[in-house]
Amino acid sequence: MRFFSNILSIFLLLPAFLALLGPHTVLSEEQVPFQLPSPSQLQRLKTAVLDTSRGRIVFELYPEKAPWHVANFKYLADKNFYDGIQFHIHQDGKIIQGGTPDPKDPDAGPGYSLPPEFNGLPHKRGTLGMARKPDLLNPYRSSHGSQFHILLTDASKMDGSFTVFGQIIEGLDIADSLGKGDTIHSLIVYLKP
Repeated sequence: MRFFSNILSIFLLLPAFLALLGPHTVLSEEQVPFQLPSPSQLQRLKTAVLDTSRGRIVFELYPEKAPWHVANFKYLADKNFYDGIQFHIHQDGKIIQGGTPDPKDPDAGPGYSLPPEFNGLPHKRGTLGMARKPDLLNPYRSSHGSQFHILLTDASKMDGSFTVFGQIIEGLDIADSLGKGDTIHSLIVYLKP
């Protein structure tokens, strides 16, 4: 009986412990390989252009709402991480997901995760968000280091569970046409002057 009491205490204290870590603690074994830019630098990361085998998609980014996610997108884009990567998950009319460097390993990524930045932005058609594992496997609710999704329909059930860090402003028809196996040619995150 004492064992179960101790286990219950751990589960009850876990949220308090996680709160002490703060919202910008990276919750992975390996730390991210970049530093978060200054607020003035972050504010300049406002546009991303994704060239795919189906055409171009332009995103407005939200560095003020998801600084780690936007900075990570820029970091990986600058390393050409996404070049040649296929979209590996597709649910027609609902979602398209890419970012695994190995299509045979749907969990593959850059070797780190990102802190959750649930920010109140709605999961609506054209939303750019970061993938993550289910809570049971991911109690910190960390985001995947490289896998992102684009919503093809409104999905309010995802609000508060996944980090939104951008929105399509051009090329929604291209996103609609994407399917499993389509390829990312390049991703560029532009610095606003």
